[in-house]
Amino acid sequence: MKKGDDVEAIVLDVDVDQQRISLGVKQTQTDPWSEIDRKYRIGDLVTGKVSKIANFGAFIELSDEIDGLVHVSQLAEQRVENVKDVVKVGQDVTARVIKIDKEDRRIGLSIKAANYDAERLQAEISSYDRIKGPSTGGAPAPSAGGSSSSSSSSGSGDFNSLGDLLDKAGN
Repeated sequence: MKKGDDVEAIVLDVDVDQQRISLGVKQTQTDPWSEIDRKYRIGDLVTGKVSKIANFGAFIELSDEIDGLVHVSQLAEQRVENVKDVVKVGQDVTARVIKIDKEDRRIGLSIKAANYDAERLQAEISSYDRIKGPSTGGAPAPSAGGSSSSSSSSGSGDFNSLGDLLDKAGN
């Protein structure tokens, strides 16, 4: 935005003493997370641009101001020591949705699973369903832990996402 633009906003606060009015533009828009189940499902192939790199993975800008995380363990079939060796900020990537956590507003993505053919992906999903039980709505049954930035499993065979299963299958 620039000075003189017409915008629609909501009044957030009026400070009479300071003679200021706080406005919010974002509040006029629909929260993209309110309909995330309609937009993304486990197993969907998505494309986006790498927006940020961290030592634990890469954030991918999807649509509607939603970012997904590709954990370092989901970047490639082989072990990745440095995220920057695999992806660069600004790079377009294709990944598969492996986790949706609506409550924490996180989407887990896997670049390595994007290349799986339908048969291999179905085998992975079937294995996951046998471990976690049948899923509903294309998403795995909820787990107690559940963070897209964590891909470790408790030694008991309990997985938090399809990514956890893919990690185990690769070992």
